Amino acid sequence: MKRIIFHIDQNCYFASVEMISRPELRNVPMAVAGDASVRHGIILAKNEPAKKYGIKTAEAIWQAKAKCPELVLVDAHHEKYEFYSKKIRAMYSEYTDKVEPFGLDECWLDMTGIVSDYAEAEETALEIRNRVKEEFKLTCSVGISFNKVFAKLGSDYKKPDATTVFSDENWKEKIWPLPVTDLLFVGRHTAEKLLKINVKTIGDLANTDGEFISRYLGKAGEMLWEYANGLDDAPVAESGYKRIPKSVGNSTTTAEDMTSDRQIERTLHMLSESVAERLRKHTLKGTVVQITVRDRDLSIYEKQKIIYKPTDDAKVIYAAARDLFKESYDWEKGVRSIGVRCTKLVRADSGEQLSIFNEVKASERDDRLNKAIDDINRRYGSSVIKSAAEAEVFTKQNKAANIVTDPFHPEDVF
Repeated sequence: MKRIIFHIDQNCYFASVEMISRPELRNVPMAVAGDASVRHGIILAKNEPAKKYGIKTAEAIWQAKAKCPELVLVDAHHEKYEFYSKKIRAMYSEYTDKVEPFGLDECWLDMTGIVSDYAEAEETALEIRNRVKEEFKLTCSVGISFNKVFAKLGSDYKKPDATTVFSDENWKEKIWPLPVTDLLFVGRHTAEKLLKINVKTIGDLANTDGEFISRYLGKAGEMLWEYANGLDDAPVAESGYKRIPKSVGNSTTTAEDMTSDRQIERTLHMLSESVAERLRKHTLKGTVVQITVRDRDLSIYEKQKIIYKPTDDAKVIYAAARDLFKESYDWEKGVRSIGVRCTKLVRADSGEQLSIFNEVKASERDDRLNKAIDDINRRYGSSVIKSAAEAEVFTKQNKAANIVTDPFHPEDVF
């Protein structure tokens, strides 16, 4: 049986949720923005009138204001977005038990066997769109196809409040002329590499020799070539399924530009502690450490290194991150934000080969210490115990943002 997959994308989700309680903003340019006072001054979402001014998600507030001086800025309320997201997913689950979230505002639904053909699929999509409008006062776009990648392309193809079908018969005609950047997981860096070999459209990618693309881009190239040729066969996960993360990371934008190694080291300590704790929470270890640095002009620098054995230890992650920063950043400009990430994850219980007896003892000791810290933080509140460097950064950032915290329950202030 040919699969029928929906991808449903809520239109301008954060902005649309804000306009439920403030309907007067529906017809004026409006955007949800990060808090400029603590330097998260970027556009998180915008409504349709703001789109007409060319305002883009993730651009700086000052850039958006330059395009549209009358732009109305609204604070983000993530608890609202979580609330509506759960309600909407529950409604989707009335149609199928296979509902796989892709962020707060997007979901795949496997409708195979529930609808008989594309015509019935379109009717069901219209019913879902109407229910979203009536029950939640929001709008969504629906893509329908025979795989997840093309279904997502469909939800992006026509907005807002629309349904697009990429069927077995029409997908090459409609999809291959699209820019290759429209394909899932083709980011800026990959698009630049593809442009060097004159691959501009999805069709260009599909018609390039697959083995060459695999050699040129590595394993990701093989995956993207299969996507472009309609060969995605990934299943839609059942409702409630928790996907194993492919990477674990954390980043921060500091109250002021960082201009010294000491500031960077303190921040990397804090981030490494957070990443290590999250790895242990998922019973995972990382084999690659990556840093992302954004300077005061919002230019991005990334670098990664393989570590010699899988780890969930903050000291190891920090040492790798510190070395990567020293190797990659020349201090021409101050650092606005920095992130640490572990990738190429493996199960923590998969076993690892240690070189000498003392190293085994040290590893066991560190594991016991990390577990004890995690247990205390779980029982008495997030981050009750911090490393000295992490505590210093936490205190400095809260003072800069005028945040007063309870030492036992810091999460209550956020």
